[in-house]
Amino acid sequence: MTSPRILVITLSNIGDAIMTTPVLAVLHAQFPAARIDLVCDPRSSALFEACPYIGQRFVRDKKTGWAGYVQLIRALRQTRYDIMVDLRTDFLVYLLRGQQKFKKRSNHSTLHLHSVTKHLSAISHLVGERAPCLQLWASEQDQRMVAAQFPTPGRWLAIGPGANFAGKIWPIDRYVAVANALAAHIDGVVLLGSAADHALAKQFIAQAMLPVYDACGRLSLPQSYALLKQCQMYLGNDSGLGHMAAAAGLPTLTLFGPGSPARYLPWSTQASFIQDPQHNILGITVQALVDRLHPLLLQRAAACTASRHIAR
Repeated sequence: MTSPRILVITLSNIGDAIMTTPVLAVLHAQFPAARIDLVCDPRSSALFEACPYIGQRFVRDKKTGWAGYVQLIRALRQTRYDIMVDLRTDFLVYLLRGQQKFKKRSNHSTLHLHSVTKHLSAISHLVGERAPCLQLWASEQDQRMVAAQFPTPGRWLAIGPGANFAGKIWPIDRYVAVANALAAHIDGVVLLGSAADHALAKQFIAQAMLPVYDACGRLSLPQSYALLKQCQMYLGNDSGLGHMAAAAGLPTLTLFGPGSPARYLPWSTQASFIQDPQHNILGITVQALVDRLHPLLLQRAAACTASRHIAR
C-alpha cells in the first residue's frame, strides 16, 4: 500500500485535538505520499490549516444536530478509504466505506495511560509502537504577521490565564505576583487566550511591573502557535495553550486543579506541573510557583546561551 486514502476522526477541544497530532505524524511517516483527510471540530479545525499533508477537512459542528451529522456521513461516504482511524466515537467508521478500520480504545481500559499513548495505541497494529512529539503548523503569512506585531526578542514568559471552567483557573492576581517576583529573570510577559480572557488580561496589565504583550482574542490558533515559538517558557492553567506551547518546543509548567496530569500533562520531556494535594487550584501558592519557575528559567536561559554560542 504505497499511497492509501486515509481518514482520521480527531477530537473537539483544542488540547485534545493537539494530543492526536502524534497519530497524524506516525501515519505520515508510514505513508509519506498519502494525503490524510480529517474530521475535526469548528474550535480546532484551524490547527490543521497549514499542515502540508492534510487533505480535506470535514467539520463536525454539534450545533447542526443530527441533520448535520447525516450530512457529514453522506459527504464522507463519497470516498472509499483504505485506512480509517476514529479517535472520537465508537461507531462512525462502521457507517463509512473503507477497508481497515481502527477505533479509539475505551476510557475504562486506558485510565492509566496518557492521552497521547491512548491515541497511538489505537493504530499500534498498523504502525508499531512509536511515540513522536506533538506537531503544529503556522503558515509563512501567519509567522510574518506575528513577527511584525511582536518584533522584540528577549526572555518572554508566556502565560495562559484562562481555561474552560472556573475550577481550572488560578487567580489572576497570583499570576501577576509570580511574574513580578521573577522580573529579574524575564523581560516581559505574553498573555495568550481567547476573547473571553480580556478581563483577566486587563487585570494583569493593571498590576504588572514589567512589559506585557496582550494577545488574548487577537490571534488565530496558528498565529498563537507562531507567537509561542518566540517565547522562552510557558506557564498556565490546564488548557489547550499548554499543549500548543509544548508543540512549540517550550518548557511548560501547568497548574492543575481537578484534572489528571498523568493523562493530560503536555506531551513533552520539558513539561512539568504543580497540583495541590486536594486537587484544589486555589491551594497552589505564589511562592510554590516561584520556587518551581526560578530554576526552570535559569536552565532555559543557559540552554539558549549555549545554542547561540554553537550557532556562532
